[in-house]
Order: sequence, then C-alpha cells, then structure tokens
Amino acid sequence: MGDTRSLTPNVKHLIFLKMGRDAIPDGGGFADGVKFLSSKEAIKNGWKKAVEWVDAAILAVRQAAEPNQFKNATDEEIATVLVEKIKRKREANHV
Repeated sequence: MGDTRSLTPNVKHLIFLKMGRDAIPDGGGFADGVKFLSSKEAIKNGWKKAVEWVDAAILAVRQAAEPNQFKNATDEEIATVLVEKIKRKREANHV
C-alpha cells in the first residue's frame, strides 16, 4: 500500500487496530494511550509501523499456499476478513 493508494475503510480500520495494539501493550492502560496520543512523533511512527504491518499481513494472505481464495483479492477484501477475525477473537475473549 503506497502513499498514492487511497485507503479503503477496512484497510484503515486494520491500521488503526494495529496502532491501538501497539500504543497500549498487554498489561498497559489509559496512561499508555494518553502518552502515545500526546506525541506527534509517536503517532507518525505508529502510523508508519502499522501501515507496514498491514501491508505485510495482506501480502502474506495473498501469497498463502494453495488453495488460496484470496490470491486475487483486493486489499479491502482481505482487510475485511482480517478485521472480522479480530472482532470475533475479541468477542470470544470478552476484550
């Protein structure tokens, strides 16, 4: 996902989910989130890191072994599935 590509809704959602996960690590809390959001540099670096992670995750799904129903899927289609899996996992863990 390059800088010139428009961000579709679930690709953006996946980026924000990753940023949130990185901003508030396991065992962390509200203070971690405030600290992250109080620094433009942290937000900028968090965005870059999350975009790189999302790109890698989408590519890994697209390049998974056959049979692979996502081989020719768009970034948005893959992101939609990943976001739904994250939601189901959170619901199962009551997070």
